[in-house]
Amino acid sequence: MDKIPEYIFTRKFLFMTVPFITLFSILFLLIYLPFSSTYWFTFSKSYLLLGTLAMYTMSVLFLLLSKFLIIEINRKRPFNMTGLIFYFVAEALIISLFYTVITILVHKCDIHPIQLFLKSFLCVLLIMIIPYTISLLYGYAHGLKMEFESRSDTSDNNHIVSIRDNKGKTRLSILVNDILYAVSEDNYVKIFYEQEGQIKKTLIRTTAKNIEDDLEGFITRCHRSYLVNIKRVRFFNNDRDNLYVLLDNENINPIPVSRSYRDIIGNLLSK
Repeated sequence: MDKIPEYIFTRKFLFMTVPFITLFSILFLLIYLPFSSTYWFTFSKSYLLLGTLAMYTMSVLFLLLSKFLIIEINRKRPFNMTGLIFYFVAEALIISLFYTVITILVHKCDIHPIQLFLKSFLCVLLIMIIPYTISLLYGYAHGLKMEFESRSDTSDNNHIVSIRDNKGKTRLSILVNDILYAVSEDNYVKIFYEQEGQIKKTLIRTTAKNIEDDLEGFITRCHRSYLVNIKRVRFFNNDRDNLYVLLDNENINPIPVSRSYRDIIGNLLSK
């Protein structure tokens, strides 16, 4: 399980873990309440209510920010499972620090701050380890399934995918192998594809992120504004100062590749 499916590093999956952890933590703390001397969350006293809301708000915002960070780190240097586990432990350490500071401010207790921090860390680790384990097992299984299906589907020229606009309405249904690339332009994405031997394009009011989600496993971001059908790439210029790919259609100009996506494109082409 050292090689992690790319699905685990999609925004959809990572952001899904945040409400899951939040809801699980509420359930866990309700059960944990009778056994803790440092637990003070409550909605009955105004000053403790403010502390409770502050703690949950800071934790949720931190976890959301952390998910953005993990996506960017993985793009530059892909995680293995060991690195991912250490990253999640680091999240627990930071949230424990939040709890320790807020506890000192809103709840007077005789426990030394270091001891309070250690007890908080063990509690937060217990809270996070179960939802993260469930999420990772699901993400790993689902990611492997998607990779298997994409390998099967991308070899089948008759497989049709649908591209939707911001409102979820299908704007283009097309064979996977006919897609060439896409360009993000403000609030629109321009899709370039082949039809009856000709290059055509269609403009859809959506985002590059939505295109990635709709065509996950078929199209890959290679630049902030460009996405490319990796199956149509015939040449990758890996020169650090001039990164680009050429498609198998000679009428398509070179498509730029940014340095942050260089390794991702190289790894996909090597497969």
